[in-house]
Amino acid sequence: MFGSMLPAHANDAVATFMPRPEVHQPINGNLRVVSVLSASGEVVDGTDFSVWREQPDAYGKMRQTLMAQAGPQAQADFELTPGRYRLQARNDTVVVEQTIDVPLRGALDTEVDLNAGRLLLTAVMDQAGLPAEAAWFRILRRETDSYGKPTLVQLAGRGYAQQAEFLLPAGEYLAETRFGDASVRVPVSVTPGGTSEHTLQLDAGRLHLGASLDGDGEPVDGVSYAITGLAPDNTGTNLELAEQAVATPLVVILPRGQYRVSARLDRATAERDIRIDAGEDTGAHLALEAGELLVHASLAGQSDSLLDTLFDIAPVEATTAPSGSGARGPDHRARFIVPAGRHRVFAKHGESTGEKVVEVAPGSSQTVSVDLDAGRISLQFQPEADQPAFPYTWFSVYRIEHDAQGRARRQRVYNEGYFASTEVVLPAGEYIAFARSDQHHGEARFSVTPGMNGKVDLVAASASRVPGRVGMTARSDR
Repeated sequence: MFGSMLPAHANDAVATFMPRPEVHQPINGNLRVVSVLSASGEVVDGTDFSVWREQPDAYGKMRQTLMAQAGPQAQADFELTPGRYRLQARNDTVVVEQTIDVPLRGALDTEVDLNAGRLLLTAVMDQAGLPAEAAWFRILRRETDSYGKPTLVQLAGRGYAQQAEFLLPAGEYLAETRFGDASVRVPVSVTPGGTSEHTLQLDAGRLHLGASLDGDGEPVDGVSYAITGLAPDNTGTNLELAEQAVATPLVVILPRGQYRVSARLDRATAERDIRIDAGEDTGAHLALEAGELLVHASLAGQSDSLLDTLFDIAPVEATTAPSGSGARGPDHRARFIVPAGRHRVFAKHGESTGEKVVEVAPGSSQTVSVDLDAGRISLQFQPEADQPAFPYTWFSVYRIEHDAQGRARRQRVYNEGYFASTEVVLPAGEYIAFARSDQHHGEARFSVTPGMNGKVDLVAASASRVPGRVGMTARSDR
């Protein structure tokens, strides 16, 4: 409708952007600041500027209020209401504050003198300048604490690289670099507007650690290493290194000197003495002279592995059984790394125990089955034969033993519930089982032979049918 009012040739015209002259022109403020390293010196980039003013809050209390900020940059331009302000400039570790008065007319040009200098640090391993490519640098300053005692305060820290640059207020400092477990600390001086360069020599070398079950085998993982300084100049070097996540050699940076390296994998250990020279790579491959044992337990013979079994191992010459602190499980199998020689393997499942003597050769891996000479019995409690079992039953099993006079004695070996049925692994022998539900109880006598998988159905009985047995039923609170 309105388009018909335009001239015909208007639709054929090409649109052209025509900005006004005043658009995009920078507006100069009334406060212009620039940061320099020293008075009338080099302009330094990377400075954060902030302008604060003291004014009352809602309760009339005077507070410092941030009015404007800019950076990081070399200079800044602000538009502020005329008055008195606090100008703060921050660059790296340098913080400078000064009071300024913004004029009513015109602009204020001010120079912020950081009174600082640059410090460039380079870390090397030896006199030849071998790079310490992942060093960490710190800048420390000597001060006194609240009790007047001398202390060191960290001003800055950065890495991991061979070089690091700091911007510091003029003064005296301590520069420290650390690469691995080697470190060095030297005094440095920073002058206003100057650049101070220092090369920090760590006087250290690399140690490549690895371990295998035998001298010629592949490196193994999961090894823990301990490094102890031996020479008088590095007796304070005591390191506990975490386990290797992979089988590749572990690299450690150590100061020059003599060390003793120990390796531990499960029950196997090895150690050797080494020397670390500055700038040199030293290899230390430790042979554990050990073998691998994969242990599982069975009822008897070639039966299936048992679940929830505890395993332990001890040298044959050991006079006492293992304390249990190093036991593995409960599980269906366990893995041990043990020194070469003869060892006794122990397995325990409930009341059933077994052991077996094995010969371990360096670098070997073998599977060991320990027979428990036991059987598996399934228990359930029924109101009558061939009837569904009670859903909640407390089961107790007693082993029948005989004393020196031949009198029968009962020793409880199982006491758990409430289940509809339960399975018990028991050593070969004679047993009696008791079952008790809310209103019923029952008992049954049975025998266990090695390797058997049996089932015992306990049938509920009244007190008249089993005289004197009510007192023998197991209580759930015992």
